[in-house]
Amino acid sequence: MTSKILQKSINEFFEVKQLSDQTILKPNRKVKMKILDEGLMQTAICRSNVGRIDEKELKLEYRGHNVRELANNYSFSDVVYLLITGKLNSEGSEEFLDMLHNNYLSALKHIEKLSPVIFDTTPTDFLAIAVLSSQNKWLSDHSIKTKDERLIITASILATIAAAIAIYVQKYATSEPVFRTFFDTKHRFFASFLATCFGQQCDDVAEEMLNKFLILHAEHGLNCSTATVRAVASSGADPFNAVTAGICAFSGPLHGGASEEVGLMIDDIHDNSKNISTFIDELIERKQRLMGFGHRIYKQPDPRASYMSDILVKQKAKFDVISSYVNISQELASEVSKRPYFSQRGLYPNPDLFNGVLLRRAGFKSHMNTALLCFSRTAGWLAHYYDSIDSKAPILRPQELYL
Repeated sequence: MTSKILQKSINEFFEVKQLSDQTILKPNRKVKMKILDEGLMQTAICRSNVGRIDEKELKLEYRGHNVRELANNYSFSDVVYLLITGKLNSEGSEEFLDMLHNNYLSALKHIEKLSPVIFDTTPTDFLAIAVLSSQNKWLSDHSIKTKDERLIITASILATIAAAIAIYVQKYATSEPVFRTFFDTKHRFFASFLATCFGQQCDDVAEEMLNKFLILHAEHGLNCSTATVRAVASSGADPFNAVTAGICAFSGPLHGGASEEVGLMIDDIHDNSKNISTFIDELIERKQRLMGFGHRIYKQPDPRASYMSDILVKQKAKFDVISSYVNISQELASEVSKRPYFSQRGLYPNPDLFNGVLLRRAGFKSHMNTALLCFSRTAGWLAHYYDSIDSKAPILRPQELYL
């Protein structure tokens, strides 16, 4: 059978296109054939212009805008508006920020009723429960068609997640209802959010670092959780269910859950005054993975990690209050860079090595890292959800190879 197939032209099985430096093969559906691509590493399941990862030039773009430019010059609300509408529009972003603020006030009161379940859940579990519990309040039907409707839904889901994070942080610390400590700074949503989390006004640097963190992680192509969201969208399910599915996928230790593990590793090094060179030697000897290094796509330094590393070096004074944590992340990166063991395997710092440092400067402990990544990535998830709806693609139905 194999020899017969090889004798035939590839054009009998595929429509072949050359796009830039990629060869695109579109299967001929009239031919009974299965393609085995475990992990879908070379299979495109959709067409999209939401985000672009340039592995050669080490660039990440949202709707054609470099993430570095966005992190330097815009707010997270600007980036959410860009991802959902395709436009960088300051007026539209201000309107969206008002939606986010108003929904947040309402969500705090709603989500606070769920606080008794906090002590039996992880932060990401609580986010999933919160999003699903808010579904009926905001959705009257499953037709989310206009951009305004989409922005309203986006604001409501992001506000729900923000409220769930704030209540989890505050309840975890004090067991007091969080919304009573809310500070009404309407046009500085993240100042309000941080004040709700910690019961006091934050400084400008905390707000700035949270904003940069959220922008850097808002979108990253068709990773596991985003593919999950698109799969749920293809079934016709509403965005609340799709985002909940994304949170569940993201929480896994091989995906977003790795950020929490890196944070806890740095905490362990910090709290026990471990020697970093010895720590790495012991991991290699035990054939264990050093968390915070390596990425499935990037075999060179991840552009998001490079950006955060630059901040820690060039704006060092802003991190004086957590300098010991900054030093550990930088020493880990420096020690790894000296070792051929890592460079030969294409293992360079990934964002998880620095995520916890930015978040700790904003006031958060390591166990909240993954939940805050979910907050950020929800913007990209919803952009892909709506993109899937607009494409009118068929319900996702991959094949299996039964053995």
